[in-house]
Amino acid sequence: MKYLLLLISLFAFENTLFAQAEKSKIEFNASEFKNAKYYLAGYYGKYTTLLDSATANTTGRITFEKDSKYTEGIYMLVDKDKKIVTEFVMDAEQHFSIAVNLENPLKSVIEHSPLNLDFQAFNSLLKEKSEAMNTLNGSLAQQKTKKDSLQVRNKIGIIQKEITKYKSDYLQKNPHNLISLLFELSLPVENYFDVKEEAVILKTKKDSLDYIKKRYFSALDFSDPRLLRNPFLENKIDGYFNSLVAQTSEAITSEVFTILDKTGSKEGDLFKYLSLFFVNKYVAPKIMGLDKVFLNINDHYFKGKEYSWLELEQKEFLKRMDRILKSNQIGGLAPNLFMNTAAGTRIDLYDVKAPYIVLAFWDPTCGHCATEIPKMKKVYTDLWKSKGIKVFAININNEEKVKWMEFIAKEKLEEWINVSPATTVIGNYTKEEVDFQTLYNVSQTPVFYLLDANKKILAKKVGFESYLDIIGNQEKQLKH
Repeated sequence: MKYLLLLISLFAFENTLFAQAEKSKIEFNASEFKNAKYYLAGYYGKYTTLLDSATANTTGRITFEKDSKYTEGIYMLVDKDKKIVTEFVMDAEQHFSIAVNLENPLKSVIEHSPLNLDFQAFNSLLKEKSEAMNTLNGSLAQQKTKKDSLQVRNKIGIIQKEITKYKSDYLQKNPHNLISLLFELSLPVENYFDVKEEAVILKTKKDSLDYIKKRYFSALDFSDPRLLRNPFLENKIDGYFNSLVAQTSEAITSEVFTILDKTGSKEGDLFKYLSLFFVNKYVAPKIMGLDKVFLNINDHYFKGKEYSWLELEQKEFLKRMDRILKSNQIGGLAPNLFMNTAAGTRIDLYDVKAPYIVLAFWDPTCGHCATEIPKMKKVYTDLWKSKGIKVFAININNEEKVKWMEFIAKEKLEEWINVSPATTVIGNYTKEEVDFQTLYNVSQTPVFYLLDANKKILAKKVGFESYLDIIGNQEKQLKH
């Protein structure tokens, strides 16, 4: 049996999800259930949570009954150890029974729920096709020629197409029911590249991309509460943003806003879930510069706003990350750094004149720094020095002056501008303006930045080995 992942997250899940006048009554039967306690569980996006509990009678019948209905979606019967006994779909009527076959749940007997019969039929098909594909995948290693391997892969492809056709046929016959929605949510991005209406003329790549993007979410209503009662929504959205949206903060922000503005009430589940999903996706993105999307989301939907569902911990997280990220955005002006040399001479970042400046925040007691700083020294000697690039190396640990000096001597870093934070900064500056660790998001070391002559940030959170490529691209843009 699969273990159920209980919901431990920033989200809440109401026990009554979609109240209607009719009652909900669901029964499960198996002699093995008798006198034991069981739980009804459901999805909330990729999370799952317990919704209700009931004790089976002496014959093994479990009854979940309440005066309102659940939102349609994928649900589970769970035992006392939080293991999934069986999965099923919550249909619109919610008056059905399932005689559970514990040895083979796909042979369970379902009454009064055509939708669950469809769900069972698809899972049976999927099990059969998956076993066939697993067998074929297992045989790939035994193939002696490329031709034999290609034949096996073609067979796998045929099976995959059979599953896709099954879904497509079902979608055409039942365009609005829950299982069609689940099929739509689980369709891979590649599926949208192959189908085109005959009357549509696509002259350019942009036309094709716009057509695919339009079709991708066309069957979804982002205010539909059913979207959260299954585990597929996040993958669906990730597929769109990773494959179809230009990886710029401007393009992504526009698409995020479009989705969030379609979720209905800002107090509703869809806005709550998806706004925090996008916050988490872009607060620490893999692609440099896309943390600007987080700032845009925070500015537009959270700053100055109050939501009943937003917890104090979440509010503090949003404020803290806004402070950490807003001053070190790609293309923005780097905040000044108020520093002293080892001899105690004052030198600030804005005093440094060079076509490009590399900032290196490090700590002489940091093991990772002891590995990375010498690597940077080699790159500096071999490639950067001749191009006039200067390194402004900040020892963030004022208490380790001896180790700092020893490391500089050992690694021959004297050509760098080696500094540490000034203990006293004289001038009309606020506390925030001298808090370099917040301004540059230095929560661990080493941290590197690349600046141009005007102290504009060109790179951060990427390997310094790529700086010359970034400089080359920057200079090409300036020429045009």
